[in-house]
Parts: sequence; structure tokens; C-alpha cells
Amino acid sequence: MSNNINSTRLKFVFYKPHANIWFKNTVRNMLKGQHIPNKYAPLFDYVVNSDADIYFTTALLYDVGIKGFISSVFDAIELLFWCYLNKISLRKVDLIFKKDSLRGKDVLFMMHYGSFTYENRQASVRCARLAEYLSDVNIYKIVHMTHFAYNPSVGFENLKKLSPDLLVAENNLSVSSPFFIKYFANLDCKFYQLPYTPANRFVRKTPFNERLNKIVATGSITYKMRSSDFIEFYGVDELQPLRRELYETSSKYSSELDSLISDLNASRLNESRVKKSGLIESLLKRAVSKHPQLSYYRQDIVATYNAYTMFTVPEELCNLPAIGFVEGMACGCVFLGIDDPMYRDIGMVPNVHYVAYDGSVSDLMEKVRYYQKNIEELEVIANAGYGFVNGNLNSNVVYKAFFDQISSNLESRHT
Repeated sequence: MSNNINSTRLKFVFYKPHANIWFKNTVRNMLKGQHIPNKYAPLFDYVVNSDADIYFTTALLYDVGIKGFISSVFDAIELLFWCYLNKISLRKVDLIFKKDSLRGKDVLFMMHYGSFTYENRQASVRCARLAEYLSDVNIYKIVHMTHFAYNPSVGFENLKKLSPDLLVAENNLSVSSPFFIKYFANLDCKFYQLPYTPANRFVRKTPFNERLNKIVATGSITYKMRSSDFIEFYGVDELQPLRRELYETSSKYSSELDSLISDLNASRLNESRVKKSGLIESLLKRAVSKHPQLSYYRQDIVATYNAYTMFTVPEELCNLPAIGFVEGMACGCVFLGIDDPMYRDIGMVPNVHYVAYDGSVSDLMEKVRYYQKNIEELEVIANAGYGFVNGNLNSNVVYKAFFDQISSNLESRHT
């Protein structure tokens, strides 16, 4: 059954959805047999299966000359192949290959990372071309601020050129993130808190009294931060320093903690070693070596959350949660997280829907030990958290509210 987003048919455009793993796996990943989780797939699926008119674009902006022409052709072919591999019917969506085709559409949805910033500063600076190119398009522009911590001063300048109408993220960064406020407060646009929703596969399967009464730590440690903006603000080059600490010290807490945290830096080092090898040696290494991050993704995370009474996925320093918090709670596992607006603003009550701690390993372990001895109290929180996520953070509730807000903003824009 389709989702009735609007009484009139909203014309909703996803900007180059095939270029990254946000919504579905890329062509390259799929050809390699690498199936990586797509944390914004629930949003994408909701919109695509709605009553809206849906459009996908290519990059739209290319270099001039034959090189740019060839790039545009290959980009179009890749988008078509991406739709085919992900079983997206072209009867449901239309494709856009030129900027002029954005005319007459209602909403353009873009991801900040990959469009207006990158991990690499030089690549981020080059994003100014796209921002300028799309700045004069008369369409309601929404930018999802995922990974906004990468080169924020450059990202701000690019967004200023683009002039978006609405920014979204899992936390209302405009009021709850000192880091965001320092670098992006001068943007003249609204902000909307758009919570994560769990994919349908995250379900409660195991009775609480049959679970291992320990905490499991999940999540990935992002690549070391290179941005001087970030390092000067926080004094560290880690986006999730508590994940690093748990990753390196988990053996000290064997009675309380099992860590499944993965280090992306180890993955990058492994790839670098393979690239430096000779051709034959490189092929052999690629055939027999286990990529650390892919090993993490291959875990049955649903089974993991169903095997434990408690879990944690430490947040980013820049005031963003991990998607794991809704996934684990949907499996009936108790989440341990910080007491922060990223949770309170969506209705989660500390020590009612989840267990709050102060962000340190010592306090985390203290809370774990307490609830290991008070399993009845813990089960009450597990049930409350499970009920909250399934009732308040499911796709129909979250994304209907989001599109109601978009519709309201569009009406205000035209009056």
C-alpha cells in the first residue's frame, strides 16, 4: 500500500542517490558482492513507495569538453544500472539528467557529505562549483547534514552559496550542538529534527530472561579526523572517542562488556597495504584477506541485539547519535546512552526508555553492574524502550510528520 504524503502529488527529487551507500548499495559494492547496511534506506523506501512523483538525478554538473561528456554518459548508465540492481522500477520513478529538468519540481533532497563536503579538504572546496550551479534553481532545497563535522568551515561556505531552505539531522543541531552553531549558525534556513527509524528486520525474538546479562558495544570508529576545525574545537582527532576507548580496553571488563566495535582506520591500513603490493601479490591478498569493516557488516546484528540485555553505540562528539540505538531498542535490548536533547527532544525519557550515563567508561560500567544485579528493573526499561521505538520511531510516524512539515513549508513559501 502506498503512503499518502500529500493531497496533491508532491514532486520529490533525490540528488544522485546512486553515488553513495546512504539509500541502497552502490553498483561497485554490489558487483563485488559487498552488502553494506544503508542507514537511510527506510526514508528512501518510504518516499519511493509513496503517492509522490519521484525523480532521481545524476551529478548534473560535469567538466566541459569530451571528458565531461563521457562522465555524464557513464553516470547516466550507472544510475540506470543501480536502479536495475536494486530492483527499482522505472515505472515508479523518473530520471533527471539535466539541471533544467529540475524546473517544475517541488523538493530537491541532497546529502551534505558527498555534495558539499568531504573528508578531504580539497575535495570539499571543489564542492563550491555544485553549490553555485544549483543556487539559482527555483526549488525547495533540503540538505541532510550527515557527516557535517568534516571540514565545516568549507561546508558552511558551500551551503551559503546553495542557500538551502531546510536542513535536517537526527538532532536539532541548530540549538543543541555548539560545534554546529559555531560554523553553521549564520545560514538563513530552518532546521528539522528527523530521527532514525529501524529497518523492518530489527525485531524482538528472544525472551529477556534468556539473554546474556551483559552489555554489547557496537558501531564503527570513523577514520581519524583531519579537519583543523574539528581538532581545534574538540582537541582530539576522534569523532567517537568513547568507541575507541571501549575498543581498546574491552578486555578489562570481560564480566560486563563484549565489544563488536570495528575500526575503520584498520580497514584503511589494510587497503593501503594491498594497493602497495605487486599485481600477483595484490590479487592474492584481496582473495584471502578479510576486510575488517566488511567482517563487521557481515555480523548478524539482529541476532546480536537479541542475545544481550543491554547495548551501547557511543555518540559522535558533534552531537549526533548512531542509528544503532533505534535498531537495538527495536530488538528489545536496553540502550545505554547519554542524557542529551538528541534523545529527549524525540520523547525518550532517561532511565525510563533507556539508561542514561555521563559518557565515561567508568560510569557506563557502573550502570551495567547495577542492572546486572537488578534484572527486573532492566526488563521494565527494555519493554518501555521497545514500545517507544515501535510506536513513535517507525517509518510511517516519522516520515509522515516530516512530509507534513515539508507540505506546510511549501505552502508558506508560496503565500
